Amino acid sequence: MKAFIVFSVVLAVAASTAVESSNKDKRSLWEHEVQHESFHEAPIKFPEVKHVTVEKQVHVPYPVEVEKRVPYEVKVPYPVEVEKKVPVIVEKKVYIEKKVPVHVDRPVPYPVEVKVPVIQKEYIEVPKPYAVHVEKSVPVYISKPVYVEKPVPVTIHIKEHSKKSFWG
Repeated sequence: MKAFIVFSVVLAVAASTAVESSNKDKRSLWEHEVQHESFHEAPIKFPEVKHVTVEKQVHVPYPVEVEKRVPYEVKVPYPVEVEKKVPVIVEKKVYIEKKVPVHVDRPVPYPVEVKVPVIQKEYIEVPKPYAVHVEKSVPVYISKPVYVEKPVPVTIHIKEHSKKSFWG
């Protein structure tokens, strides 16, 4: 474990030391080409380009037209070449509906049987109510009382004793 700590301290010290910076100027590729051409030809002079900025006041927000190309499948029939040409027989069934007049001599009434359920009335004899005489109400004594359990919410207050610590 101690070796790891020593190693990490040495590594930190080595990383924090300054690296010598070189004062060499670097040439770009363009300078190299211009210098190379200077041996054979005159140096190339480029015209100066003036940049002009025009400010235009535009009310915000303003509509902007955006052209977005969305790929869409277009169904166009196109010929497909078939390697083997095989004759195929397709049967065509043709049905022709045509109204043909039929001569009927006279309309004949035919008996039609329709089964309809019919409710049969049944008469039931109900006895007529009659008066019943009750002599006297008799008091009834209950030897054992009946208790009905009903939950009642009860709040209990528990007092907490404050314990004194030994340290203060």
